[in-house]
Amino acid sequence: MATMQVEVVSPEQALFAGEATEVYARSMDGEIGILPGHQPALLLLDVAPLKVKADDGQEHVFAVHSGFLEFSDNRLTVLADVAEPVGEIDVARAQAARQRAEEALRGDAEDAAARTALARATLRTTIAGA
Repeated sequence: MATMQVEVVSPEQALFAGEATEVYARSMDGEIGILPGHQPALLLLDVAPLKVKADDGQEHVFAVHSGFLEFSDNRLTVLADVAEPVGEIDVARAQAARQRAEEALRGDAEDAAARTALARATLRTTIAGA
């Protein structure tokens, strides 16, 4: 089975490095799936899940809060502003952040910071299964 080298990093840590058969992400232009041999790509990532299917069949899921995805020469690198493995998400904290953001938006529907906070909290709770 064909593979590609994948790295997922944030300013705080390297989250994944290894061989993978598939990667799925959401860019600012929409959903994308990357397979070995894909055309070169440089994409701005949205606040969305990132799914990496490792060559051993294990799926690694991350909450990615913006960043870049680059694919070239069968190497995929995700440079995330913030990224968390699904197993490390603090669900209670994410739910509290979601409530705070919703309250802020009730007071000011145009509050860009509250919209961003709501998107991040919703992503965390959704992929954590809460």
